Amino acid sequence: MTHLTLGEHHKTERVPLTTDQLHVLQRIAPSIDISPTPTSGLWSLRPNFKVGVIRLPDLTVEIKPKLPIDRVLFLASYALGAFELKPAVAEVDRSPDLVEAMVQLFHAAVRQATGRGLLQGYQTHEETLNVVRGRIRIEEQLRRRFGIAVPIEVRYDEFTPDIPPNRLLKAAVRRLACLPHRSRNTRRLLSVMRAVFANISDVEYRPNDLPELPINPLNAHYQPALALARLILRSGTVELAAGKVESASFLIDMNKVFEDFVVVALREALGLSDYSFPQEAYRHDLRLDRDGAINLKPDLSWWQGDRCLFVGDAKYKRTTIHGAQNHDIYQALAYAVAAGLPSALLIYARDDQDRIDPVTYDIPEAGKRIEVTVLDLHGQPDEILERVKHLARTVRQHKLKATATQLAA
Repeated sequence: MTHLTLGEHHKTERVPLTTDQLHVLQRIAPSIDISPTPTSGLWSLRPNFKVGVIRLPDLTVEIKPKLPIDRVLFLASYALGAFELKPAVAEVDRSPDLVEAMVQLFHAAVRQATGRGLLQGYQTHEETLNVVRGRIRIEEQLRRRFGIAVPIEVRYDEFTPDIPPNRLLKAAVRRLACLPHRSRNTRRLLSVMRAVFANISDVEYRPNDLPELPINPLNAHYQPALALARLILRSGTVELAAGKVESASFLIDMNKVFEDFVVVALREALGLSDYSFPQEAYRHDLRLDRDGAINLKPDLSWWQGDRCLFVGDAKYKRTTIHGAQNHDIYQALAYAVAAGLPSALLIYARDDQDRIDPVTYDIPEAGKRIEVTVLDLHGQPDEILERVKHLARTVRQHKLKATATQLAA
């Protein structure tokens, strides 16, 4: 088994790939730019914004994030509302790769959720039995049995742990088990989790079709584990051939992780609801043109009723030596114009030690200002959250200026 290590946004030259390996990588990891070299069979690979592990029959590709692994999992878990797993996040920095770290974190979440036993609930069953259990399905009995007394078509409710939350957790365990694991401890943790869910049904979930499981007081202790399970299932793919795993991947979208973290952390720092401070203007309407054909969805926006008081975007990428990317400025300008606001805010992620000073672009012809700032992701979680509070003060300033402008008009 060949092990290939790539770096996020780092180009690796002269990588030997067979035709089959090339086709599989292009299919399950389109976020990797693959370009030919002058030498036949050798390729240049550049991962863009997804990090994790890809497993092929004779090749493992590991994409290392620019951030430390524990920082990646902190951002992801906080955005998912699983920050109470902070002690477990702090322990994963010794993990050799992101998958091993995720197994450790997910095991901690599962242990917390199932420490008092598996959650149970009522499941409705429709079966054909020789005795009456629950209610007789009269219409089915007449249609199928033509008046014969037995067997009997019945419907009954059973109090069981084989319910959707546990099925979702087991599906995440099975997905992680398909990936390569170098650590004996990781294999042990997976074995422990498989034993916990041994009597739960196997259900296959598609990444874009995961069930919505409402959180209530009875299952609130499952919330961190369910949130991580959804992330695992959204980020992973498995391809089978002849009943065996042909290829598998676990790739986390760092653009999405950063955007989700900034939205949730700012919302909490501002003390707002998800309706007043939604992601992508959810349940609100922001149109650029008069006919309403161009619908805009900024990452960040602050609403009072149907009035937008602030817009912004979160970008997980480097600024240029001259400041923000031009197309990001155009995007922020469109948000400010559509919302009728005097300004917009761009928040970039700082993922290295370079100092990038905030900058403001005045656009006189449009009468708008685009402010660019950077969120430093180095340091401990508490330090990062303290920087988010500083960002929240900047957001409030934009909102106050917008309110004053609207009142003056």
